[in-house]
Amino acid sequence: MERADRLRKTPRQARSRSTVDAILAAADRVLRSEGYRAASTNRVARVAGFSVGSLYQYFDGKQAVVGALLDQALRTEAERIAQALDEMAKLEPAAACDRSVRMLLAERRRKAHLLRILDAFAPELCAEPPLCHALRVQGQALADPLHRFAAAHFGDALRGGFDEGLAVAARFVHALGYALAVDAPEHLDDETIAARAVAALSAVTSGASALSPVARELQAAWLGGSGAAFADAAGRARRMRETRSTLVRASEIPPAAMEPTVFLVASLGEVVAELRDAPVPGLDPTLVATQSLRLLQACLDSSARAGR
Repeated sequence: MERADRLRKTPRQARSRSTVDAILAAADRVLRSEGYRAASTNRVARVAGFSVGSLYQYFDGKQAVVGALLDQALRTEAERIAQALDEMAKLEPAAACDRSVRMLLAERRRKAHLLRILDAFAPELCAEPPLCHALRVQGQALADPLHRFAAAHFGDALRGGFDEGLAVAARFVHALGYALAVDAPEHLDDETIAARAVAALSAVTSGASALSPVARELQAAWLGGSGAAFADAAGRARRMRETRSTLVRASEIPPAAMEPTVFLVASLGEVVAELRDAPVPGLDPTLVATQSLRLLQACLDSSARAGR
């Protein structure tokens, strides 16, 4: 559900729109400082400066308020990213790739408190896995700007599988940003992950690399049913463990580069599983697998270089 679906009535007057906005802003302050469990409707209404009755004019309860706030934050993020992508049309491809990845990761970090709440309380807040919900809420605003951005900078590199390559790459950054905000351990810094992601995406658009046995093994595991896609925290942790086990046993990733590599590669694993479980109409599954395998190999290659 999106914000309009969570409202008991649509605010049509400027005053009523201002009231809804104030309630959502108050909810954000309470969530940021006190957490989801403390964010009662009474507490939110008090911080907003209204009676709880005013809140219930527009929302059925706490879940509707928090859900509307989450959807608003995701939609606003998508609008900012869409505008920035169009403004990057004149940049060189390498600079455009670097700036776009860092921009999205920074956006996700800014709303980490909300994404953690979405992840922890998804059954109360949405009817689908949290990352799928975020992807759907943002999809309409980002579809055309992403296509224009990719066509301007990477059309030749993705020729023969443009839409499939764009779907994989966009979902990869989406999943990586979400994981960075929700799952990343404290010792894993944003700069390392951003640099590795940029290096991998730049490499995959500059030409194909020879595929390694470990890349084929991981891809086969993801396509063969290694857990549901975009699952809860426990499901993502399981995919991390599986990824780490495969990389430690079968790859040549230096020990110093292992943890960032696991984090990067497991995020791509979520994408492969998501596109396996919910194929996008119009995309060729064979080309999706090919493009994701290319990106996987680029992640492994960039990590091996970084660890030397």
